[in-house]
Amino acid sequence: MRTVDPEKHAAQRRAVLQAAKACFARHGFHKTSTEAICAEAGTSSGKLFHYFPTKRAIVLAVVEDQLQETAAYLDSLSQQRDLSSSLLDFLDIILHLASSPDERRLVMETVAEAARDEDVRALNDAGDKLLAEGLTAILTEAIARGQADPVVPTEHAVRFLMMMTDGIFSRASVDTGFDPSRERASLRKILGETLRLSGSSGND
Repeated sequence: MRTVDPEKHAAQRRAVLQAAKACFARHGFHKTSTEAICAEAGTSSGKLFHYFPTKRAIVLAVVEDQLQETAAYLDSLSQQRDLSSSLLDFLDIILHLASSPDERRLVMETVAEAARDEDVRALNDAGDKLLAEGLTAILTEAIARGQADPVVPTEHAVRFLMMMTDGIFSRASVDTGFDPSRERASLRKILGETLRLSGSSGND
């Protein structure tokens, strides 16, 4: 009986997932075939279905991967000593992701699919909850350290951060003349003044 190398298995599964992301970003979830994913990954359909039994399973894995990436970003930001800088770094992460056509298409595709598939919606809702709780924890600790003093209650400040995030991705998706990276200085200033971040010029 052949044994499975866990590291090799994980690496191959990851390669299929990355190939699927590339295809989904180009053509969307519904217009992407498993054959296209196999071609992108350089693998056979047999191997693909060994890792993911259906295309829907691949879609769910992509959305789950987005959730895990969000968790990793938040964990990294929460570990910083200067949490006022962490909150500005959060903005930079969003601008960086929204500047990538593939990343923003995947985000918007997930949002659209959440309206059609209850499992995708559940994962998307979990991602929203994770983001809200993570930002709340960072902002609350920043306030406790004297590194932030929002002009509105924490709950509303976090809601503002999430609306800003949604707005950046949405605007970048519908407005071909919108370049998220060119808005960085203005948005950092707005964020710095809204959250009253200590030592923040907003132009670093």
